[in-house]
Amino acid sequence: MASHACYGEQTLYQRVLGDDGVQYTYGWLDHDNNLRQISFLLPFESTRALPIQQVNYSPNLALRAVEIALIQAAREIDPRDARFTLTKRYDSLEFSLTGKRKDVVDTLQANLKETQQQAMNHYLEERYYEHYTTPLLQKAIKPNHVRYIEESTLPLIPLAQSLYEIVDQQANARSYLNLLLSWVQAIPYDELTNRVSSNGSGFSPPLAILNQNIGDCDSKSVLTAALIRAFLPANAMRLVLLNNHALLAIAITPLSKDNTLLIEGLPYVLLDPTGPAPLLLGEVSMSTKQQLASLQYTLEDIPPANPTTE
Repeated sequence: MASHACYGEQTLYQRVLGDDGVQYTYGWLDHDNNLRQISFLLPFESTRALPIQQVNYSPNLALRAVEIALIQAAREIDPRDARFTLTKRYDSLEFSLTGKRKDVVDTLQANLKETQQQAMNHYLEERYYEHYTTPLLQKAIKPNHVRYIEESTLPLIPLAQSLYEIVDQQANARSYLNLLLSWVQAIPYDELTNRVSSNGSGFSPPLAILNQNIGDCDSKSVLTAALIRAFLPANAMRLVLLNNHALLAIAITPLSKDNTLLIEGLPYVLLDPTGPAPLLLGEVSMSTKQQLASLQYTLEDIPPANPTTE
């Protein structure tokens, strides 16, 4: 490591596989250029259910899954009631029903449309995807960021706890958030691939960031939100998706210098986990400010964390 280490730089990364889990050790320079270090164990038992990578979305495979579901449902239709025709085009499926009784045909058609929708939703859910409308009102498919946050919060408590233990002012939520930001910003940055056209190939689930020690802005924001939820389970929070960036907004008492976003009449303090620039809570880049000012963003609500049960 060079002697001229700069703010926000990662100085140590170790991942050691053990019998019961994986031990992670990180060293980095925080926003005040202080050398920090944490070490924590994530047991296999608590992380086994977490995806270790984001499966690429395949429109063709999704279409095929829906096609199979429709054909199976159509086999249940009495040919005396209606005749089923399925037309497959490059990126769409269309079906038609013909029959003598309009009321029967209408009912069967409604049922098939529901089958079509359910099949698509099931395909997306199994692969951690969801429908998404971009700030430019494009219809797209993207990773289900909020689901990753919700499912990762409890398994990542050892990581959140290791950060909490080295906070200078332990009762101060702002101190914890700034330390968390300095840690995640120091993780090497991976450029965000286009959220609409990448088919999820660039997104790394929280466990993947820890294992590969790299992440783009969407991935880092999801990891950060999961760790915030472990410390602040109830504070209202939003994932802020810009056209080519992602950050978070949290309902916490703002300072006069904080950049905030007005959501439902309340000021939410912005925090940008991406890096590599060392941005404190309430600090964002000029390009982010411009996109927010021109309303080029969408918001996703991050629900409160479920209380842990013994």
